[in-house]
Amino acid sequence: MSYTSNLTKVNRIEEAVDFPKVILLDNTSACNLRCSMCDHQNINKYRKIQIMNMGLYKKIIDEIAVENPSARIWEIFFGDPFLCRDMPERIRYAKDKGCEDVVLNTNGVLMKAEWSRQYIEAGLDAIYVGIDAATEETYEKIRIGGDFEKTVQNVIAYRDLLKKYGKPSQKLFVQFVVSEFNEEEVETFKCFWNEKKVNLKIRPKISWAGLVTAENLIANETIKRRPCYWLMQTMNICADGRVALCSVDLHCRVPSGDVTQKSLKEVWKNGILSTYRKMHSEGRYEELPEMCRLCSDWQSAYADYVLY
Repeated sequence: MSYTSNLTKVNRIEEAVDFPKVILLDNTSACNLRCSMCDHQNINKYRKIQIMNMGLYKKIIDEIAVENPSARIWEIFFGDPFLCRDMPERIRYAKDKGCEDVVLNTNGVLMKAEWSRQYIEAGLDAIYVGIDAATEETYEKIRIGGDFEKTVQNVIAYRDLLKKYGKPSQKLFVQFVVSEFNEEEVETFKCFWNEKKVNLKIRPKISWAGLVTAENLIANETIKRRPCYWLMQTMNICADGRVALCSVDLHCRVPSGDVTQKSLKEVWKNGILSTYRKMHSEGRYEELPEMCRLCSDWQSAYADYVLY
């Protein structure tokens, strides 16, 4: 299928040399679900559940606005935005500063209409709602602790609010991560949301650097490895300001900088992340930290992320 990885492709690996093209911010690391394809339930083994200090958030946004206002800013790295009560204010701050692509992802369970309207009016460019199922039975196997019907209705309500209060440039997506639980429901999911006139994103599963099982990934030893898109272009900042190795280092097991001490540009261009990117570019994978050396998630970055 089109969402599977094509490892002969060589795009999506160009290094962002001077400043990241994508920045993920852990405005909150709290989440209300315990999904089967995620390791959030173990976060306390590695770092605190917390909300990013507004002063730190503004410092980060101010620098992005100067260095690369077109960078994609994900307002969430490893939590759910609706647990960050001042998220609309944070979105508005980024948009007022001139940031052009401010987005976030959510499980949608807490996406009530009164909050949705605030996100839209704050200027949020896109929201991605992870549902991953076409039936309640399958949903309950994946989105543990969620509410299928409520989430579907929340998405439909957001769609209607977007028409009333939003701009044509603002987008809504529902997302489907293909796994062993739901692969037979891809077409049903697509048909349902196409009828609702809601955009879709279909993508392959990842293992979060080996923390969960992802049957779609092949052992690195059996294939030719290629540079990782997430490492080459993306900076991931935890709520306390520490920079994680990459977008699948959700527990910050490999701290790679601290933006409370240095600028994003310094961390990106002159720190250890630059060294790791060089190792990837030169194929020196055996020199990487163990988590990165053993990780197969780079393969999913070579998938065709189908948008409808």
